[in-house]
Formats: sequence, C-alpha cells, structure tokens
Amino acid sequence: MPTPTRSLRLSSVLLAAVVLAVTLMSATPATAAPRVAAAPNHDLNLSVDARVSSSASARRASYAWTGSTIRYYETIPAHWDWSLSTAVSKWNSAGGGIRFVRTSIRSHARLTIGFGNVGTAAGKATVGRTRNAWVRVNPIYRTADPLNAHNRVELMAIFVHELGHVLGFQHTSGRCSTMSAVLDVDGCGVVSPAHAGYYKCRAIDGSLLARFVRAYGGRAKSPAASECLIDPLPSALPDVAFDAQSDAPVTIRWAQPTTVPAGSRVSIQHWSADSCASAPVSTGTDYTAPSSTAWQDSTAADQDNCFRVQLVNRYGVGRAPVVTMLQRAVLPGPVEVPEAP
Repeated sequence: MPTPTRSLRLSSVLLAAVVLAVTLMSATPATAAPRVAAAPNHDLNLSVDARVSSSASARRASYAWTGSTIRYYETIPAHWDWSLSTAVSKWNSAGGGIRFVRTSIRSHARLTIGFGNVGTAAGKATVGRTRNAWVRVNPIYRTADPLNAHNRVELMAIFVHELGHVLGFQHTSGRCSTMSAVLDVDGCGVVSPAHAGYYKCRAIDGSLLARFVRAYGGRAKSPAASECLIDPLPSALPDVAFDAQSDAPVTIRWAQPTTVPAGSRVSIQHWSADSCASAPVSTGTDYTAPSSTAWQDSTAADQDNCFRVQLVNRYGVGRAPVVTMLQRAVLPGPVEVPEAP
C-alpha cells in the first residue's frame, strides 16, 4: 500500500491529502537585522490535492505511533539547526507521551528529515505511523539566508506543521491553527516586524495540543511566555563610562562583557535634546565590536548630549541600556589682562 503523504504550499490553495507540501510563491522581503541580507518571505499555503475536512476523523490523529520515542535522522545543514531543533522542542515540551529523539545512526531512525525533490512544494511529510517515515524540505532553502529572522521562524513553522503530520494529524480549518492549510506567518503574528528578535512562543495551538495528549497520553503544556527570543540575550554592558569635553569628541568605555552570543554588537545612539527619555525616530545608530571596549564620536563639533549604549544580539535585542545626559565640560578660556591706564 502506498505510504500516505502530505504536501504544504506557499500560496493560497487548500491542502488536504496525506502529505504536507509548501509551495514557494512570490516573496516579500522581510525586515532583516542590520547587516543581514533579506531573503524570500511568504505565507505558507499548505493545500495541494484535497479539501480540508471538518469531520471528527480528520481532527483525530490517524496511524498513531507506538512507544514513547520517534527516533529521527536528519541531514539539514547546521546553519538551519535553530529552525529544526526549535520545532522538535515545541513538540517535545508540549506534554505528550511521545518525543522526537535525534540519532546519528540512520538505520536506528524511524523518521528521516532532509532536503529533497518536492517539486513546487516547500516541504512534504508522511502522515502517521509508517515504515521509513520522512520529512522533506524544498532545496530552495539551501540558498535562503539562515540568519534572517523571518526565514528562521518560517522554516521552524514548516517543521512544526510537518511533524504534526508525522504524528498523524490532518489539516484543520482554523486560519491560524498549527495544522491550517494556509500558514500565515506574518498575519497570524508568528513573527512581527514591530517586535524584532522575537517570535510567537505558542507554535502548537490549544486544540491540537488537546488532541495530541488524547492520542499519545501525557498532560498538555503550553509556553508560559507569549513571545520567545530567536537568539539569546548578551549580558549587560559592564562599567560603562563617559568622557566629554566641550572641544573634544565624546569617548565611551566599557569592560569586556561576559556573555556575547555570535553576532552581538554594541549599539550607540546619540542626539541633542532637553530630555533623554526617548530617542527621536531619526536618531542614527553606530555599532562597534564588544571587544573594542571603547567608542569615540566622529567629531569634536558634534555637541549631542544624550547617549544610549547597549549590547544587543544580532536582531537588536539586549538588556537594559545605559542612557545618560552629558554636561559637556567647558574649558577655561584665555584670561584677559586689562590695559594699563
């Protein structure tokens, strides 16, 4: 008997068969972090060859797996580790009585995950318990920027959806549900340009979570936070000190920080104002390496008095910044000697 599969597409068609495919449609560039090139972004249309069913049988898990683990072997390049490992973690921390466990020995795996020939689809997966189960991702992601926040979260959402099919779940009709035939990453708030560096923690919706524990046992668990960091936070910038005089550039110094994730930078904003409570929209930002332990203004003529210094991760998120208003030191001028009468 043929292995049931499902495909998930990137467009607006409804998908409902036993494979999930995502078709890569026209892309809209996402807002990327500074110095990170944007890559294709799009809504994920998960419909291909059947319609979504609202019947009770379609809402249940079909072909449920036996045992407490599904061992998987993956060949996804290391630069996409975040997307796959986060998707796996979403299912493993959901409280069900079954977990995905990575193995480095292909013959020990019940599931394989990797790039594959999926035609116009973004990804495909077998549905439910079957021999040689698999998840395949369109090779187009090989050339997408893996550090672009939208791309990382988009591929994570694809993996969550695909693994849902591997567990035996069919498509549902809810617009923003995990197993929706159309996965709207932007419209459903999975990522938000207004809150760069974060994504929606709850990747598995409540209805699916309930069906998951009914099918596999356990106790449903939802993330406590509504938003999760894409990259970890660096430590606060320690021992920040300012040196300012009226006729010299401002110099800012700091000690070497203890925790500096890859891609972290020191962000320095400076502007002129009567209050430093908030920076104007037009305020520029200078960046420098944390290891430099110092930054100097470009010119002595710049009399900005507000400075905001912060160590941020690659997506611009950091701990509390140091904000100060400088009183520029005024050096004494030449002493005038009165003329003799």
